[in-house]
Amino acid sequence: MASLSWQLAQRYRKSRNSNAFIRFIAASSTIGIGLGVAILILALSVMNGFELALKDKLLSVIPHVELQAVSDPIGNWQKKLKPLQQHPGVVAGAPYIKTNTMIRSGAKVKAASLRGIDLQLEQGISALDSFVVAGDLSHISEHQIVLGKGIADEVQAKVGGEVQLMLPQVTVDGKLASHKHVSLTVVAIVSIGGQLDYQQAWVDIGALGQWLNYPQGAVQGFAFKIADIFTAPTLSRELGNMATDYVYMLDWFRTQGHLYNDIQMVRSILYLVLVLVLAVACFNIVATLVMAVREKQGDIAILLTMGMPRRRIVKAFMWLGWLNGLTGTLVGGVVGLLLAWQIEPLFRLITSLTGFSLLDSSIYFVDYVPSHIEPAQVVMTIGIALIMSLLATIYPALSASKVQPAFVLGQR
Repeated sequence: MASLSWQLAQRYRKSRNSNAFIRFIAASSTIGIGLGVAILILALSVMNGFELALKDKLLSVIPHVELQAVSDPIGNWQKKLKPLQQHPGVVAGAPYIKTNTMIRSGAKVKAASLRGIDLQLEQGISALDSFVVAGDLSHISEHQIVLGKGIADEVQAKVGGEVQLMLPQVTVDGKLASHKHVSLTVVAIVSIGGQLDYQQAWVDIGALGQWLNYPQGAVQGFAFKIADIFTAPTLSRELGNMATDYVYMLDWFRTQGHLYNDIQMVRSILYLVLVLVLAVACFNIVATLVMAVREKQGDIAILLTMGMPRRRIVKAFMWLGWLNGLTGTLVGGVVGLLLAWQIEPLFRLITSLTGFSLLDSSIYFVDYVPSHIEPAQVVMTIGIALIMSLLATIYPALSASKVQPAFVLGQR
């Protein structure tokens, strides 16, 4: 009898004798579910891609955790850094000094954030060398500087050319006294993406310490790469408590956390909106089945008088409605996966044809639409669509089983 319910549902679904409006509503529900599933899979994959790009690009260069001296520089830093690096959650650590500066090349001037680094230790916490687009970053001497691409473009600096730095000089009581001029050779240009290319430059930590009149061997703070980036706030407090100096406890959430929060917020909103789209499409299934039950009341009455159990009638109409949801879900799933797989080359093709990009590399940390397909999210999306479309069939199918044969046939 189970096969009879299936065959009955298939016959009603393929019938050309049914009302044209019912067929239109049924097609609308199938298309709506398909579009909802496809767009949801695509949207979630793109959000996953942005999150992955954030980790692989910005967070591969920006320190996950920083301990920055509140007032006096940190002396004897090698001895103080060693126990902090041995914390279970820390991958590597490195010293730094940072300040604001003006970079001049010819008549062009650009404000920037200057960071002094120990290149050997910096390679343990940063993938800066993987973003070099010109020059060589195997060594930074006290007379060399590394520029972000945006800064280099604005001041028209090239590798091997000279730039001048104007560095602030501060008195003992923290007041600005004067400024110091330093001429440096550009050894490399890096392109990370977004505003960081227009804000950041790097020099040797020892040289910057001398220019800012730091005591010999003193640094401003420690930067760390950690195993789990989402534990950064907790880990920064733990490392701060371990430090012997009075330090600010900083983490990447303070500088780039808004990007991650924006991604999560957009993901949540998209999920809510598109689940509501699926719900509307499922309501079309309800409307289709309700109209189909009314149209097929005579057939149902005859089947019941012939001895067909009412539960088989319920199953038949549940199959009839669910097939629309099943078809839309499977087609939408395939289309969504294909779009998510090819969205990056499609975006580049559209950009090259139109000459217009929605993602300006000077503003955003990527200039393309990344995508990363998570199988669990795909399964969840398809599962939600199938469950919602199945639930939508219950009420109309139960209504079909409650048809009274004597009343229906008596009206004929």
